[in-house]
Amino acid sequence: MGSRMMHYALGKVLADRLCTENKEGFILGSILPDALAPDKKRDSNSHYITVFDDGGYKWFDSLQFYSEYENEIKSDAIYLGYYFHLISDNVFRKIFYIDLGLIKRRGEKSLFQEFYRDYNILNRQIAGFYRLGKELRVPERLRDTALFKRYGFEPEALINDIYGDIDSHYEGEPMHFDMDIVRRFVDESSELCLKELEAMKNGEHVYDKYEMAIENHYSDKK
Repeated sequence: MGSRMMHYALGKVLADRLCTENKEGFILGSILPDALAPDKKRDSNSHYITVFDDGGYKWFDSLQFYSEYENEIKSDAIYLGYYFHLISDNVFRKIFYIDLGLIKRRGEKSLFQEFYRDYNILNRQIAGFYRLGKELRVPERLRDTALFKRYGFEPEALINDIYGDIDSHYEGEPMHFDMDIVRRFVDESSELCLKELEAMKNGEHVYDKYEMAIENHYSDKK
């Protein structure tokens, strides 16, 4: 839900704070859910989007991902980055729809067009503020992971798109986002992910689906 540049920024911030030995794999994992080919996005649920309570609520089911790949999350930086991406997409939706008051416009095509325009305008500012460079790498072992075999990601194409974002220049004022919102997303997501990392050591979680989900606008349930 957040832009690929926002996820790149979050991945870099977390990698720096965690002092992980495998920053390359972690940052790659933190953008990997967005690395599907366009023709696969509709049928491949790489973001674990699910509904519950008779379709009344919708979220990125990071806990389902955790239940499927718990061992890998605890041992492989690629999976940990992926897990944190899913958590942060829930944070983004709460900020975007609830805190910015846009929940009544859920599902509007024009709203998506507006925030993608905002993404384009802010990309260079994000790159500058978080010092995002053209340093992304695809670990050779990615293709041996269950995630790659399941979804057939195309990370090189995503990386090329990110590099295009870094070099891009769009004029205009954003309609919904500004750098304060971007920083809030990164700060709130990173704090939640770090707390979750500590909780995981005790077999616990610091969030649940009711905290993270929002109402599903496609539901008939009132």
